[in-house]
Amino acid sequence: MGWVENLKRFGLQGTVDLSLERVGPLGARQLADLLAHNTTVQELDLRETILGTEGATHIARMLCTNTTLQAVDLASNAIEDAGATALAEAIKSNQTLVKLELQRNGISAEGARVIAGLLETNTSLKYLGFAFNGFGDTGVAHISRVLAGVNKTLKQLDLGFNGVCLDGARALSQGLQNNHWLETLELGYNGITDAGACELAKAVRCNTVLTALGVPSNGISDQGAAELASALRCNHTLVQMGLSANNIGDRGAKHLADVLNINIALETLYLEENDVVEDGEGAEALKAVLNNTFRIKELPEELQLAFCMGMHPRLGQNSAVQALEDNSAREVLYHCHQKIRRDIQFYPRS
Repeated sequence: MGWVENLKRFGLQGTVDLSLERVGPLGARQLADLLAHNTTVQELDLRETILGTEGATHIARMLCTNTTLQAVDLASNAIEDAGATALAEAIKSNQTLVKLELQRNGISAEGARVIAGLLETNTSLKYLGFAFNGFGDTGVAHISRVLAGVNKTLKQLDLGFNGVCLDGARALSQGLQNNHWLETLELGYNGITDAGACELAKAVRCNTVLTALGVPSNGISDQGAAELASALRCNHTLVQMGLSANNIGDRGAKHLADVLNINIALETLYLEENDVVEDGEGAEALKAVLNNTFRIKELPEELQLAFCMGMHPRLGQNSAVQALEDNSAREVLYHCHQKIRRDIQFYPRS
């Protein structure tokens, strides 16, 4: 195995990228021996390295003793539930791993339950890539239960391509309504539809932490868009929402455009590959939003007193303090206005 000799020759430090190499179970065992007590490697990329369940077990054994690895990518390795179980047991007590990629590994709802158990005890993991496993609503329900419970460290979660439908969206909504830590949730290419979007809208209304929500290609039409738009009227933390490749038409786009005139937090809205017509009211409304570029923001502390003095009608009459001069007033006005960084991406159909 040439890669093993190369690692020994050039040393182990920083990032070890073995993606697409034919590592296999035997190579995984050798790699685990090399990294078990290594203190210099921080990232390990093992995407598509034919590890299988046995190889994942060797990596799990290594993670029981390694205290420096921060990111491990095991995507597309067919580790299945047994491999996921071995990893979960190892990572439960690991306090240094921050990022774990488990996409495309044939992990079922039972494996998702095991990973959820990991999230109940681990206090270091901030990113979990769990897409393309197909564990459906049952698996998502296990993860959602943890989101609503004891986990306080997970910040980013990717559940795309997992067959999530209405029940899964409902479970996630309940989890998000009681979660105060997750910042990014990706749900692309599932089967959430309008009914699921309505459930997610309940979470958007009350969640105060989530900054990015992606639900592209989920069969969401005008009804679901309207519900999400309504929820955005109450939300002040979402900065990015992805709704590309759905079935949103002019009415849905108009609802979203209208709320963007009220909601000043959302900066990026993805609407590509929907049913928005080029000259329709939805497209026109979205274009108009892009022209509404200014909003009031809080004054810097050093200008707050000056502003109050300038606005007070009596100051200056019987006091040494005078009203603001023109140049100071202009500076106050400059700091009062901030350009909104709007990025609305949509390509209306002609």
